[in-house]
Amino acid sequence: MNRLLASLLAFTFLLLSCNNEKKAYPETEVNVATAFIRDILDNKIDDAEQYLLKDTVNMQYFESFKQAYLKKNKAELENYRSADILINENSTVNDTVHIINYSNSYKKESKSVLKLVYINGRWVVDFKYTFSGNM
Repeated sequence: MNRLLASLLAFTFLLLSCNNEKKAYPETEVNVATAFIRDILDNKIDDAEQYLLKDTVNMQYFESFKQAYLKKNKAELENYRSADILINENSTVNDTVHIINYSNSYKKESKSVLKLVYINGRWVVDFKYTFSGNM
C-alpha cells in the first residue's frame, strides 16, 4: 500500500512539474508576433501581454482591446481558437523595427498590423501602432 501511495505521489509530482514549464521567450520578430497573435486567438490574453512594449499608451490600448475581446461569445472565441495565423507581409523598417501585416483563417478579410521593436535585447509588440498607425 505504501509503495502504491509513493508511486502515485511521484507520478503526481511529475505531472505537475511538466505542466509548470515556462515556455522560452521567442527570439525573432516573426516568432514574437505569432506567439502574441496565437495567445490572442487562443483567448490567453494575459499570456499575450508579456510580449507588449510596456508603456502607458500601449497598456491602455491593450486593456481596451482585452475588454472588447472578452465580450465575444463562446462560438466566436472557439472559431478564433481554431484559426490559423496568416502572415500577409513582414516589412523591415530598420534593424530594430518590423511591421507584420496579418490575418487569420477565421476572418481572412480582416487584416491587422503589428509593429515590433527591438528593445533591451528583445522583440516586443508596440500595440499602439495597430490602432494609430505611425503616429
